[in-house]
Amino acid sequence: MAGSFDLQEGLRCLWLAREIPLPLRTGDKTYTARLAQALAAAGASVTFVGLATSAASSLRPAEAFENRIKWSIVPGQPNPTVLALASPLPLVAARFGTRDYAQHLKALLRARDFDVVILDNYAMVWAIGCIQRSERNRASPLIVYIAHNFETKLSKDIARDFRGNLFRKAALHANAWKITNAERSLARLADIIVTLTTEDADGLAPLSSLSAKLVLPPGYNGPRAPDRQIVQATPRRVAVLGALRWTPKEMNLSAFLETADPILQNAGVGIDIVGEAPNSFRKAWEARVKATRFHGFVEDLGEFLAARRMGLVVEQTGGGFKLKTLDYIFNRVPIAAMKGSMAGLPLTPGLHYLSFDSMWKLAQGIVAVIDDIARLNSMQQAAYEQCDTGFDWSDRGRTLYDALRQAVNRQRDPRAKGGRQYERAVGHQHHRRELQLRVLPAGGDRQRSQPESSVLRLCKSSSDNPRPIVAHGSEPRVANGTIAALRCAWPSG
Repeated sequence: MAGSFDLQEGLRCLWLAREIPLPLRTGDKTYTARLAQALAAAGASVTFVGLATSAASSLRPAEAFENRIKWSIVPGQPNPTVLALASPLPLVAARFGTRDYAQHLKALLRARDFDVVILDNYAMVWAIGCIQRSERNRASPLIVYIAHNFETKLSKDIARDFRGNLFRKAALHANAWKITNAERSLARLADIIVTLTTEDADGLAPLSSLSAKLVLPPGYNGPRAPDRQIVQATPRRVAVLGALRWTPKEMNLSAFLETADPILQNAGVGIDIVGEAPNSFRKAWEARVKATRFHGFVEDLGEFLAARRMGLVVEQTGGGFKLKTLDYIFNRVPIAAMKGSMAGLPLTPGLHYLSFDSMWKLAQGIVAVIDDIARLNSMQQAAYEQCDTGFDWSDRGRTLYDALRQAVNRQRDPRAKGGRQYERAVGHQHHRRELQLRVLPAGGDRQRSQPESSVLRLCKSSSDNPRPIVAHGSEPRVANGTIAALRCAWPSG
């Protein structure tokens, strides 16, 4: 039976993911790996579970990445796609919810008590049954769901916008229905839902009124260009970063190249695509484009971006935080983006980046500004200064640890009327008030939210007897230069 967590051992966290998130070549893997690393650095005892889908994600590379994490490798490989399509679970959940994974998880839950179980991505919906069965004879762990996107909306958008094989389009619609059910189940189970953007937290809110929402944008620890100036000698080329092994990524890039390649070719502007792509996709486009080059994975991204005038965000389908934007910002590459694709950043279109509502306008906008050296340097400088101190992984780890610690303590407090079980049983009888705290990164006072003292006073005065379900430490904490949004909910009475 789990009691108060062991202060010497730290908060005992079981992190369940599809796979060991290495190498760090996609945004979701980078976010998962760095946040788990930051949580361990903050003092948590983290057991990370996942399949090893490549040599780079096996035990030795994982331990080299972070030896404070206990890496627990699930044997075997994902289920075949053709079998997963017949499952009532979403495709990715059916592929990674293998029999070996289920047996591995059951053994872990029998062998050790955990204070917190973290379900990373909607693909882990299959694990709910294992967790609930393990709770029958022991204390219930706190459940955290990490939502990399608001998947219900994203999956419907993908199915709607897909242009291609009708069978595949029908499969995408069927999968969207499965994802909607999975996300609803996860949201209802979770005590805390972690999102990368406020927009995603708002989208998930109606699915679970009793879950606290903690918004944790990513940190950044990649290369930085502390001082860079674009000059006339800088090649007239633009970069598009991001791995393409995901349907909406292919859809977005295809739509961009279809429109932009001839426009930029006529203007003498080159396009560089950086990131791993399926061979069939790459070869098909290489046969059609003239201004575009595919580079695959680039080892020295900083050096590569130093020879480019702009970085592009071409996502017209798919929400969430785009981690590539931080690569652009901290390497001082001015950004041109599709409208709505810069969620989670404290930036203003026109001042910090250029925003367009169609691929055609994006292509034309690039041509219009590519030789305006002063404008390009003004945007990259303003964006860098606005984000300079706001994306620190160690702060993300401390914020998550503090939120988990307080939630676990409250769950086990006998004065809390039974913690989570009590609230889930009678929560509908309670009037709950939500307060969202949002602090933007240092720089640009015009966009900053209230100063720390004002935010804390607002929180403290919101209830005569405030009992926050989740807060940063003993009270909401505003870390210097952090983007954070936290909903604190108080049951009345």
